[in-house]
Amino acid sequence: MNVLVVGHSQIRDTNREPYRALARLGLGVSLLVPNRWRSTFGTIDVERAPAAGVDLIVQRIAGRHHSNMYWYVDGVAAAATACGAHAIYVDEDPAGFAALQAARVARRRGLGLVVLAVQNIFKRYPPPFATIQRFVLNTARAAVTNSADATATLCRRGYSGPFFAKPLTTDLQPPDRAARDAVRDRYAMRTPTFGFVGRLVKEKGVDVFLDALAAVPGAHGLIVGDGPERAELTARAGRLGIAERVRFTGARSPEEATNVIGALDALVLPSRTMPNWSEQFGRVLVEAMAAGTPLVASASGAIPEVLGHAGILVAEGRADDLARALVRLQDPAVAAELSARGRARAAERYSSRAAALELDRAIRHTISNGAPR
Repeated sequence: MNVLVVGHSQIRDTNREPYRALARLGLGVSLLVPNRWRSTFGTIDVERAPAAGVDLIVQRIAGRHHSNMYWYVDGVAAAATACGAHAIYVDEDPAGFAALQAARVARRRGLGLVVLAVQNIFKRYPPPFATIQRFVLNTARAAVTNSADATATLCRRGYSGPFFAKPLTTDLQPPDRAARDAVRDRYAMRTPTFGFVGRLVKEKGVDVFLDALAAVPGAHGLIVGDGPERAELTARAGRLGIAERVRFTGARSPEEATNVIGALDALVLPSRTMPNWSEQFGRVLVEAMAAGTPLVASASGAIPEVLGHAGILVAEGRADDLARALVRLQDPAVAAELSARGRARAAERYSSRAAALELDRAIRHTISNGAPR
């Protein structure tokens, strides 16, 4: 049995490991990816690494470089023919043009269609996206989801089929002592250094992190990322009198951001829920767990579900709660316990193999249950 995976994130080889794990389960796996993608890290050209169990089908795209707004110029049909697909998995929002291309092929050819549920706040889409969404969800025979809220939201959007769990994954391992020390030296980290890695936007709550740092004498902050709030956050650190204890690095490559996560004394994710946004997952959480980095995060969106008992949860927007958590994390016994819990949780729930097993079940379900509606 063969499956065609449609999605832009597989333009990078590091994002293909779950599909290599899927191939090891016995499916023929082909990835349809754009030749180029513009992101917050700049323009990314497709990485043509050795296939290692999966075939790569590269096409030009048109439209905007956004999950909902692009489509494949040569078409999903051509890719499905090339790989002899029995099913298609769309690793994009189901209200987008690429998803529509995949659903049309599934309908015409009687292929199984698997869609993705990550959106955890219900939004009404304008034309033509509302119509696209209805068509795609009525065609799908299975959905994969990364949280309970995403499951409920996709049902509200009109999907009525079965769900299979497929969280974001990582196969990172804790860095060795020499690698960790090299990163700490590179960023002049002092003990303790608590870090944030992500976009500098209001919903990420970095202002709360700064307020908490100001209440913990001797604590240092490393903020990796960029965004519209950077200037205000820099000014806020000055007003709080902690400018000498906080370093803003700007944007870093995904690989370097991962290196930083593994070198921190703890990672902080103080997200806050906004009227039109709630934390969908928090990929940095699973990367920190796999790296053995202790975690403290706000109870926002999917974070409690992702974190479980592998970190410290604090109330959204409460700098005093976050400051107390930072003090706790300076206890070596607490840090060691959370590090061990995180590594165990990452291995059990967020490995590529764990995700591949669920995706394999979803794909086989769509094939065994006949043609789409």
